Amino acid sequence: MTLTLGDGFSRRKQIEKEFSSWINRLRLAGKDTISYQTKVIEEEKKFIPIPGSKKEFKRNYSIEECRSNLAELIEEDQKLALRISITNQKAKAKLLDLDGKEVELTIPQLILLKNDIAPKLEETAQAIPKVAKGVEIIESTDKIIKWRSITPIYKIKQSLSEQGHKIEEEYIDYYNVVENTDFGFDERKVYDDIDKIHDWQHRLKVAINQANKTELIELD
Repeated sequence: MTLTLGDGFSRRKQIEKEFSSWINRLRLAGKDTISYQTKVIEEEKKFIPIPGSKKEFKRNYSIEECRSNLAELIEEDQKLALRISITNQKAKAKLLDLDGKEVELTIPQLILLKNDIAPKLEETAQAIPKVAKGVEIIESTDKIIKWRSITPIYKIKQSLSEQGHKIEEEYIDYYNVVENTDFGFDERKVYDDIDKIHDWQHRLKVAINQANKTELIELD
């Protein structure tokens, strides 16, 4: 039966589950157990079970059967892993890179880009400062804008009216002024770059799926 790389990965996951099941069976394969309650543990009528208290637990698998199945699974997994490793180096898929150039890469190269490089590129793009909007611009060039924010700080003045009532009057005590030199990028350009990376990530997934259709190399 012909297997693809994708089949090989799926079978290895299945082997992992089967291995875990047989390990649990092996742990329980060491003994049969009878438990009961008794009134006497000495003399002639010792160890006679109280009616209805006796329970028997018999193993479902022998130690030898469990070890045999585990050995078969280990051998199959070892061969599959080797076949996958050899095939991975030869299986290739084409895709358009971030610059729009068609490249042909192996599965390890594709997985490296998908799992390690692409997330870092996206994080970098997401972290690029965006130029502020809706602010009071005091100077601008092709590369920067300068803008200020002004925040009034209020105080309350108390006094008495002619009738002796307390009067509170709020007034501006001073202003907090922050002047910024903004080097941020245009918001639209930043989001366009992020979308470009997302499209590339999708192409990587498609390329990996395509490469996983490669038939597994047979071992000599």
